[in-house]
Amino acid sequence: MNDSDQVRGRDNGAALILAIGFVLLIGAITAGLASLVTSGIYNRINLEQVRDRQYAAEGAIELAIASARSVLDSASGCTVDTDASTSTQLNDNDIRVDWTNACRVVRSADGLVLIQRNLVFTACVDLARRCAEADTIVRAQVNFQQGSTGAVTKTYIQSWSVTG
Repeated sequence: MNDSDQVRGRDNGAALILAIGFVLLIGAITAGLASLVTSGIYNRINLEQVRDRQYAAEGAIELAIASARSVLDSASGCTVDTDASTSTQLNDNDIRVDWTNACRVVRSADGLVLIQRNLVFTACVDLARRCAEADTIVRAQVNFQQGSTGAVTKTYIQSWSVTG
């Protein structure tokens, strides 16, 4: 055996080791990219469900505001039920809206006593019970301005918050 055979013998597996290392590196990069793409798809699906639920809750509150307005048109003062609720299905989501009476009396700049006909609407996924604080998706406080005849003349959204 001569010196050139000994040198060649030590290099015999180097190309194979480099090829295996290269394949492993490409495999690791591909696995990482596949994981990234998969998690991105799942995030999109979750965000789409949350968005649809929020849009459904906002639509259900708008329907409840219209319903409460018609009740207020026929009522005098702050006589709307404090435990009223509606259930609606929008965007394949069953949404419950509870509203409570938040009427109060204030004094105007002219010294007149004015009744503030406010209702607080709370929307959540319909679980056949009142909306709990932790389950709330959208909450809105609405003021209904009534004219001298008792009919609602204007509706003001005083607050609107999306929480879930």
